[in-house]
Amino acid sequence: MSALVALAVTLLSGAAPAPAVQSNCPPAGARFQRNNIDSTFVVVSEGGAMNDTLGCRWRREDTGARIWLTMELMRPLGPAGGAPAGRPATPAGSGSAGLGPIASGVYECDSPAAVGGSIMGRPVTGFFFGVTGPGTYRDFDGGRGAFSQSGDVLTMTSGPLRGIRYRRQAAGLFRPLDAQGQIGPIRCVLNRAKSLTGRW
Repeated sequence: MSALVALAVTLLSGAAPAPAVQSNCPPAGARFQRNNIDSTFVVVSEGGAMNDTLGCRWRREDTGARIWLTMELMRPLGPAGGAPAGRPATPAGSGSAGLGPIASGVYECDSPAAVGGSIMGRPVTGFFFGVTGPGTYRDFDGGRGAFSQSGDVLTMTSGPLRGIRYRRQAAGLFRPLDAQGQIGPIRCVLNRAKSLTGRW
């Protein structure tokens, strides 16, 4: 029976149609992580009723942009600066996604460049880093700092690389993220032959 016929039967019978169920978005201020295939970012709910087509209204925490998103691919987070709800923060250097602990050593970064008709890796020393111990690093020029890890994202929290984020894609492979949380062309690969204390 079609919806139109069913409605007509309901009206003729004198029974009132059942009210539509109104879904609500998460309360205003609730933080969620959006896990797209190629990017991950944090959004803050603006509350209100859910739109059947567009979903809920959100504000991106990194850019401030206001966007519509459905609840699919969302993971609830705790308050700003805290760990995801129901999940403790990952200790720096403890590993993620079954990849094991982050190995100490020098991670050399390069970007693809055309050289004589071939694609070669061009060093990008500004993103080089060496893991010197749990939660600590040095950069290409010897400056030192600390990093934290949340899931597969490594964030430099102090020192010369402060604010730079990398996504771990394999045991010895990281990719720098831009301000929007997008992966660019640069890759950083562990070079076990280099010394952490020597000149890179």
